Amino acid sequence: MKRREFVWLSLVWVGLLLVSPSFAAEPAVTPEQIEADWLLQDLLRNDPAANQLVGKSVLPEEDAIGALDGVKNGSWGFHTEHEPDPLWQVDLGEPVTLGRMLLFNRCDAPSRAAEVKVLLSDDGKTFEQVYQHDGTSFLGHSDGKPLQVELNGAKARYLRLQLPGTEYFHLDEVEIYPVGSQQNIGLGKSATQSSTSTWSVKHSKMNALKQFATGQVIQRGEKLAENLQQMGTDVRAEVDVLGRVRRQWQELPPDAPEDVQKELYLQARWAVRKMTRKNPLYDFDQILFAKRIPPAFPHMSDQYYGWWSRGGGGIYVLEGFKSDSPTVRCLTEDMPQGSFLRPDISYDGKKVIFAYCRFYPHVHGVGDKVKREELPEDVFYQLYEMNVDGTGRRQLT
Repeated sequence: MKRREFVWLSLVWVGLLLVSPSFAAEPAVTPEQIEADWLLQDLLRNDPAANQLVGKSVLPEEDAIGALDGVKNGSWGFHTEHEPDPLWQVDLGEPVTLGRMLLFNRCDAPSRAAEVKVLLSDDGKTFEQVYQHDGTSFLGHSDGKPLQVELNGAKARYLRLQLPGTEYFHLDEVEIYPVGSQQNIGLGKSATQSSTSTWSVKHSKMNALKQFATGQVIQRGEKLAENLQQMGTDVRAEVDVLGRVRRQWQELPPDAPEDVQKELYLQARWAVRKMTRKNPLYDFDQILFAKRIPPAFPHMSDQYYGWWSRGGGGIYVLEGFKSDSPTVRCLTEDMPQGSFLRPDISYDGKKVIFAYCRFYPHVHGVGDKVKREELPEDVFYQLYEMNVDGTGRRQLT
């Protein structure tokens, strides 16, 4: 078995190899997740203001709508100053019978929002508290478990979130659902907050549902088709789809419904994706990669000491990535939760080496980490070697 080339992808080493099944496989991704990723990519690429830090020049309204832009990445969508009883609130435009809301937290400082309160109002002046969290930390993006607050049919136009005491207030995203509906009505609504901070951002009101780079997708898809045809690949079906989408897209009126625009955009993206997987240079069907949960403290060097790690990573194999139903297998699922780094494959393609440290929840709170003798030895990264099917694992350092 020969060694394949490596490519740099998403800040981890990714090796291309052939492996024999050993651990149970599970579905790797759903069509809905792929489409959500496309929409998020376009939002970030086409809205430079979304990533432009301008500090105190940001208005509270400009920062606050960052929690209603559809972007969930574990960071902060808005950020107040360190102040007494900081708050954030949204105006839904009219009274709504509310079913539930989802709060996605900033994942590297989740404890700050652990006692968040929910208040409702009809006029934006008199608010009634309907919920307060119990003080336990919650995440959202990193673990797929946002805080769900049941509103039980309460009717309100204004929805306020507030922290007790003196603290910074920041969340990743806020989703709001009426009774009996799966539509997040918070997207793109007007919002405000009690203050701005050094970390406040001038967000755009545009959200992922309103940014469709359909023309660009079609143009790039047609160039890809031309290249693949020169390599002898049959992409006539996909070219026909792009041609039809182009005609329908060009005929759309300026006030075409967003769902119509979105449907054409996604049809073009799926056609290009299908062509991409036909590339004859993809003479493999499996990819080795590392999954790494972001550290609890995102410093550019401290994250490599191990003591800021969080559990949930692993060494994985993606199989059938050219098919419509790829699967993923974890080769390290029997190891204690920890952080995994930079897998590298031997030149004969038989073994993989990687770095691993075990996750200990209490270590984050240890003040003096210079006293190494007071920390578990395996909280520090060590090197491991195993066969490419996950067997024969041994610790090297």
